[in-house]
Amino acid sequence: MRTLLLLAALATTLAAPAASAHTEPPAGKPVAAAIQPAATTGTRDPRAYFTDADLTNQDGRKLRFYSDVLKGRTVVLSVGYTSCTEACPLITRQLVQAREELGDTFGKKVFFVMLTSDPARDTPQALKAFAHKQGADVAGWTFLTGRTEDVHMILKRLGAFPEDVGDHSTALYIMDVDAKRMRRLLANLPPKAIAEAARIIATSGKAPAPGAR
Repeated sequence: MRTLLLLAALATTLAAPAASAHTEPPAGKPVAAAIQPAATTGTRDPRAYFTDADLTNQDGRKLRFYSDVLKGRTVVLSVGYTSCTEACPLITRQLVQAREELGDTFGKKVFFVMLTSDPARDTPQALKAFAHKQGADVAGWTFLTGRTEDVHMILKRLGAFPEDVGDHSTALYIMDVDAKRMRRLLANLPPKAIAEAARIIATSGKAPAPGAR
């Protein structure tokens, strides 16, 4: 019942356009957010579509984008850059709270990823420092950089490629690419709603665990 009520609430929020500019809600005004479908992978092979580009995480570890980051997982992906002082820290703090709402689901069924929009300057060391400052350098949360052409290709496939680093998407992309499920949320949704949307994607169409109710 709780899930149904939350879904109803999400469906009736103001139908604001998806965030694509690097902005934050006006001070003193209520936050209006919407949950919207994003471009789906359709019948495309997710590995071919999202690419298996070699990227690097905040610990300097090489990861293939599909095989090591997306495959077999529900991923909540954000786009940002480490020198950002406005939206990116706010979005990350929202996700820190969403991680708390997810409890044991985080790092087992649901994983968080931040993909830089500034790969030319965001080194693994810069990502590590940003993640640590935001309280997000934890197992299950990956910060990614890589060659500019590879990062830009992935951002284009997400429909999130910015002409300017600071104009990156401020949406969250919740994806289970193997099941071809993907939703785009505005990041100023309450953390509880972000967590619940991730749970729904993670469990949709899957048999409940033994003893689950």
